[in-house]
Amino acid sequence: MQIPRLTKSIFLDQFLYMQMVGVVIGLCFPHFLVWYGFPPEEVLTWQFYLLTQVAGQIVGLLSFLMISMVVRPHLKQLSLKMQDIAKGLNEKDFLDYSAKCNEELCTMDVVSNDEIGVSASAYNQLLSALLSAHENEQLFNNFTTVMSQNLEVNALSEKTIDLLISSTKIEAATILLFKNGEINVEATQGILKPQTLTEHTSVLDAVNKGKAQRITLPKHIQLDGVLTHFTPTEVFIEPIEFKGTHLGVMIAATGSEMADDRTNTTLHLFVRSMGLALNNALIHSKFQRLAAYDGLTNIYNRRFGMARLKEDFGRASREQSALSVVMVDVDHFKNINDNYGHLVGDKAIMLIASILKDTLRDGDIVIRYGGEEFLMILQGASSKDAAEVSERIRYQIEDTVFNHGEQQIGMTVSIGVCGYPETLVTNEVLLLDKADQALYHAKQTGRNRVVQFGALSD
Repeated sequence: MQIPRLTKSIFLDQFLYMQMVGVVIGLCFPHFLVWYGFPPEEVLTWQFYLLTQVAGQIVGLLSFLMISMVVRPHLKQLSLKMQDIAKGLNEKDFLDYSAKCNEELCTMDVVSNDEIGVSASAYNQLLSALLSAHENEQLFNNFTTVMSQNLEVNALSEKTIDLLISSTKIEAATILLFKNGEINVEATQGILKPQTLTEHTSVLDAVNKGKAQRITLPKHIQLDGVLTHFTPTEVFIEPIEFKGTHLGVMIAATGSEMADDRTNTTLHLFVRSMGLALNNALIHSKFQRLAAYDGLTNIYNRRFGMARLKEDFGRASREQSALSVVMVDVDHFKNINDNYGHLVGDKAIMLIASILKDTLRDGDIVIRYGGEEFLMILQGASSKDAAEVSERIRYQIEDTVFNHGEQQIGMTVSIGVCGYPETLVTNEVLLLDKADQALYHAKQTGRNRVVQFGALSD
């Protein structure tokens, strides 16, 4: 039964009803005493009625105060906390609120099993659900950012693993990708010798057949050197797919704690979403390679090479370090094309590009500058050092016999060298122009020779 409302305040209604009860008690109490045996002339007087009315009002007031002191603080605490949550949601800063929240500050103590206790328990459950939902929202937003901002396969894989480990009960993970018929480790954290995972049957099934597995390990079982620093409780082997194509597999392991619902949900979401993200990253990588590499020789093309030369020259200029450029031109290449055809000429270009690549150090690059012209960038090399390397290249090409059927085709190259800071120039274009002048001098003075820009008079 619900008592009719008198005002807009429940506690004011309670006070009024308590006072009404006091009036009724004050009126009834003298008659109760008469019934109990007191003389009517002593209790049915206006003085006694006044006394019982005052007593009834005092009892009503005390009852109201006691209820207010017992019930009202809990309701007030509940209302204030719910107002904080509502404010956070309205101002879109609930994540900041949840970051500052801890068990003592945010939750309510359940001190009874009545409606007040049920309300406090329901509030705690609501708060827990909201915090979890917003944490998941933040996690998924972070993952979306990782996928959208990282078009490099390696960076995408590494940041995905970092986010997975920092946000769930996963403590170790590895991403293996299927490339050129082989399974390669793309990113790893917490795994010892991850390359050995490519030999496991479960991993191969995940990569080749898209077969997922979840392995729960008893506490007394020890893995034989697969994971480091801890004994895993569970191991997840999740295939990474895109439109039915098996791109790779993610291997993840929990530590001392079993995976909870959030870990399971996050892991499966990451794996499903990574299929699209990795496919985009692989396509981006292919386009980058097409944009940077010469299709015939598989070395850098002129556009990429000039951008790289600009970066290297800027670094050398700032650090006052050595940098040399080498221009290489195949002698009488037109005769090879005219006498043997362009296909043979292409094979000759490919052979020379291969010799140049194999001769250079790590960090040096070779570029196909033109049809039969090549540019080499040698970091930290003086003009003398670059000339010595160029001489080795010239001798090797001269000693190499290019076979075409039963015919043997000999080739030579002319090379121009210019080094910075021996030759003081203000930009990379001038440095390249000096090397080109040295190459032209080598051509004009007999070919099959190396000329340094500083020795053009020789």
